[in-house]
Amino acid sequence: MSIRRTALVATICAAPLLSAPLGHAQPPVQGAGGCGQGGLMTGRLTPGSGSAGQTIRREATLTDCASPLLPGITAGRFEVSIPWNVTTATTTATFAWSNGATSIGRGYGNGIWLITEGPATGHGIQINAADTWSGWYLSSMDVPVTSATFVS
Repeated sequence: MSIRRTALVATICAAPLLSAPLGHAQPPVQGAGGCGQGGLMTGRLTPGSGSAGQTIRREATLTDCASPLLPGITAGRFEVSIPWNVTTATTTATFAWSNGATSIGRGYGNGIWLITEGPATGHGIQINAADTWSGWYLSSMDVPVTSATFVS
């Protein structure tokens, strides 16, 4: 395969990723806090709505939580199912908090969800994974969660 042909194939394959509406991290909301630590976020392929009929099921614990948006909450559990290799599908995440409350967040499975129900409704929360990992859509590997922060 010639270099020109290889470049064309790479460009065509990358185009959907480059044109997808990816959210970017916003600065943390001043004084809004979040969760200072997380556990290992598991990734498991399950039958679903993504490419090849697959979905990535992710779960992680969140600890050291302190925020005026989450009064009395010290920890939580994050769960989401993300369609495999589908960057434009809205996903729904669940945050089960230590006081028994539940928040529902909607987003694109890139680590940022807008909370639409429960504690912190109307605020965005970002699950921060290890620096070198960028596999929300494309990898079912387990990855450490470093923190969760409220973003504007």
